[in-house]
Amino acid sequence: MSKSAELELAQLKTAIHYLAGLLEEGSLVSRYDTATREELALVLELLVEKVSGLPEGVPEHLVRAAAVRAIIEASEKFTKAQKLAREESLQRHMREMEAAASIQGHTLGPWEQVSAYDMEYQATCQDCGGFVYVSHNSTYNLLGEECKRV
Repeated sequence: MSKSAELELAQLKTAIHYLAGLLEEGSLVSRYDTATREELALVLELLVEKVSGLPEGVPEHLVRAAAVRAIIEASEKFTKAQKLAREESLQRHMREMEAAASIQGHTLGPWEQVSAYDMEYQATCQDCGGFVYVSHNSTYNLLGEECKRV
């Protein structure tokens, strides 16, 4: 006795959604890094969405093309999300360094992009010449504990 195509599709969708959830959560596949698990989960979810939207009788090569589109779309979405997270982290680091400098009596000038790097900035104290450096994943405070005007 064979299953109907609708039942098989429903079961496959359930299994893929469950697998995607397990990948995102990570407990059963902890050897993969978080970013890889999240991107794979996104690919699976987009694959189900794209294949579900295909009309009946579509040739196999177009089904494969839908899979490729799911991979490309997931990669683009993941890249955008990572960039946004890095930008938010950079902004948070800037605010933290501005607050710390202010508490120590420093007056930071404008943030200047460090040459050739789009996510690295530095600001110089207008009074003592010390500076702070920030990127999306690190900060360096090369200001004195209190500002000593030059």
